[in-house]
Amino acid sequence: MLLSALSVQASGWQSTSSMKTTRGAAGVIEIDGRLYAVGGVDGWRFLRTSEYTSIQKDGSLAPWQETSALNEDRGFFGIVEHQGFVYAVGGGNGPNGHNLLRSVERAKLLPNGELGPWQQEAQQLNVPRRCTKVIVMGGYLYAFGGFGGTLLDTMERARINTDGSLSAWEVLPDRFTIPRYIHAMADVEGALYAVGGHSEQGGTGIATVEYSMLQKNGQLAQWQQSAPLKQGRYGLSATAHRGYVYAMGGLNGATFYDAIERSRINADGSLGEWLNIAPLPAPFADIGVATYQDWIYIVGGTNRDGYYNSVFVARFDDLTAPVSASKSGPSSSPLAVPSKPVLMPNEGVVAEIIDGGAYIYVEIDLGDGVREWLATGASDIKVGDQVHYSLGIFMKDFFSKTLQRKFEVIRFVGKLERKPSRF
Repeated sequence: MLLSALSVQASGWQSTSSMKTTRGAAGVIEIDGRLYAVGGVDGWRFLRTSEYTSIQKDGSLAPWQETSALNEDRGFFGIVEHQGFVYAVGGGNGPNGHNLLRSVERAKLLPNGELGPWQQEAQQLNVPRRCTKVIVMGGYLYAFGGFGGTLLDTMERARINTDGSLSAWEVLPDRFTIPRYIHAMADVEGALYAVGGHSEQGGTGIATVEYSMLQKNGQLAQWQQSAPLKQGRYGLSATAHRGYVYAMGGLNGATFYDAIERSRINADGSLGEWLNIAPLPAPFADIGVATYQDWIYIVGGTNRDGYYNSVFVARFDDLTAPVSASKSGPSSSPLAVPSKPVLMPNEGVVAEIIDGGAYIYVEIDLGDGVREWLATGASDIKVGDQVHYSLGIFMKDFFSKTLQRKFEVIRFVGKLERKPSRF
C-alpha cells in the first residue's frame, strides 16, 4: 500500500503496514532495507516471536512476515547487527519482568531476509541487565547500564569472534556519571550518547545527557555530561541522523509524552541545546525506532490506552519545524489505536493515599490481611474506594526521595480506576 493512499498526520507522520503481533519494548532494527521486530511485551506476556518487512521505494512497508523465534521470552533487551548476525542481549521476562536475563542469543541473516535459528551464546553477561542498550564498536559488543537488581552505571563488552560467536564478557572500569535505566542511547562514528532514564530516587524521568568518544587505542574516553533534555523522561528512544541526536517519547512519573527533542552534535562531540520539534503521532513509551535513508519509523510501543502493533513513518525533514509544546496523556490520534487495551486484572480497596508529586502512592487492601503499595499518576480516587488496576512493574527496595521513605516492594501502574457500581 502506498503512503499517498494513507492518512497523514499534521506533524508529517503516516501510517504504514502494522506488525502481525502487538509489541512494546521489542528489539527493533533496520538491516539492508528491512525492518525486524523481535520479542517484546504484548501487554499480557513477554514474547519470543520475531517478524520482518521490506522498505518500499516510497518509504512504506510491505506486509510483515514471521521469522525464527527466540529461544526464550525476552523484552526490554538490547539488539544490534554485526557482519550478518543479529544479537539479542539481556532483558527480562516472567511476571512483571521479574526474571533478569544475562543470556545472549544470536541469529544469522539469510539471503531472503529471514533470520536463521536463534542460538544461545555460551558466554553470558557478568551482570543481568534489563533495559540495557547495546552497540558494536571496534570489533566488540558493548552493553550499557540497565537494571540488575539495582540501577546500573556499569558497562561491559565481549569481543566478536570471526564466526560471530562471543568471547567472555568483561566489565569495564568506565562508568556513566549516573546510573542509567530505561534510558536511550545513540552513536555517531565513535561518539556515544546516553540520554535520560529512570531516576534512582523518586521514580521520575531524568533530563541528564552524557557522552563519550571512542579513542584510537579502542578505549572509551571518560563520560561527561552535556546539554540536558528539556523534559526528563524514561522509556524513551533515541537515534542520530545527519549531525543531530533525537530523543523521542517516554514517560515522566506516570505521564506519557509525544515530545521529540533534537540537539546538534558539536565539533568536539558534545551536544548543543535541545529543541522541541514536531511530535510523535501520539504519546508513546517503549517504542522501537529505526531509520533508513531519510525515513524514520516508530514501531509498536505502549501508552495509557494500551499496547500497539502500529507502525508510523515520516521524513526527518518534515519533523524539523520547531514547536513550543507537546501533549501528554491519552492518545487523540485517529491512527494510534491500541491493538490490545490495558488490562486491569487486579482489584482491592484503597486503604491509604500519599501525594508524592510525580506519583501518588496508594496502599491497596487485597483482603485476608494482604496489602500492597502502588505508584501511579494523579487520580480522583479516595480512601475506601473499590478499585481495579493494571499489571504494572514491580520494584524492590524503592526509595522515594520526595517522601524520604523506602518501600520494600512497590508496583508502578499506568492505570488505577474506581470500579463502576453494579447498581
